Amino acid sequence: MIVNGDANLSTEIKRICSITGIGKLTVIIILAETNGFELIRNKKQLTSYAGLDVKEKQSGTSVKGKPKISKKGNRHLRKAMYLPALVAVKHDKNFGEIYLRLVSKHGIKMKALVA
Repeated sequence: MIVNGDANLSTEIKRICSITGIGKLTVIIILAETNGFELIRNKKQLTSYAGLDVKEKQSGTSVKGKPKISKKGNRHLRKAMYLPALVAVKHDKNFGEIYLRLVSKHGIKMKALVA
């Protein structure tokens, strides 16, 4: 993704910063922790790498406990994405609607924010 030095890096940073709630520091952390998305091929892989994928505790056919995020991924990436998620929910109409729908369905704000 980033191949030709500072000009492309600057363009990438500006493009990602155009997303509501994401600043330069967040972009730099994301690009550094993912190596410029060089090895990331799809959303599922990125979600798993960040440790935001959902896991269920099971034993045989029974499910014990509530589903939780795995937290087995990159903690720096997970931490960098928390505040931008809050801002996106507050200021972006589409994300706000999804957040409210999930909170009304499950009643768990953190679960809706992670989603």
